[in-house]
Amino acid sequence: MGRWIACALALALAGCAANQKTMSRDEFINTTQRSYEGVTEREFYQAAERLFTLSDGDDTTFAYPGEHSMVAQRNWMIYLVLSFTQGTHTWQIATEPTDTGLDATVYASIQSGAVHGMIGGRGGASTSTIPTMQNIVNTPAVYELFWSRMDYLLGKSESWPTCDDWKAKLRQGETYGLIEPLCLAANTDDLLPEELR
Repeated sequence: MGRWIACALALALAGCAANQKTMSRDEFINTTQRSYEGVTEREFYQAAERLFTLSDGDDTTFAYPGEHSMVAQRNWMIYLVLSFTQGTHTWQIATEPTDTGLDATVYASIQSGAVHGMIGGRGGASTSTIPTMQNIVNTPAVYELFWSRMDYLLGKSESWPTCDDWKAKLRQGETYGLIEPLCLAANTDDLLPEELR
């Protein structure tokens, strides 16, 4: 039973569920790209750092592999009875300055695996590992949440969307897909910006 639960959780978190709907090329491009007027790259990346810090600052690290890019990496772990699942959410962000602001592109990927234990019939025990899997997130929900939060942090919106707001959208069929890279329930702080607390 523990093995089945760990396997199911690993598959769900990796977005590998059978027959999962995904975006077309045009949908992916439209969902993962935004243009911001009157925003500098410095302002954009400061807002992005704040976004990920509010989501889970203790487990997130940042890197800047180039002048116009950023990587945010978040490690997570979930313990179950006789098993645990662990993984990494990785966000890759790139910007390009324009005459009036910037164009931005973002995509997220999930890497996950699981270890489970089994109790033998004579009191012995053993462990088994489910191999690590990595998948690019090709569903819109988490990207829509990311951009909605960026809009707030960059002064383009007065509304800060919470994970509960997006879970409600999923239930109501207003969007679809994974939100775990920002809303993994057991490991996410999901803090409000300071001015809203």
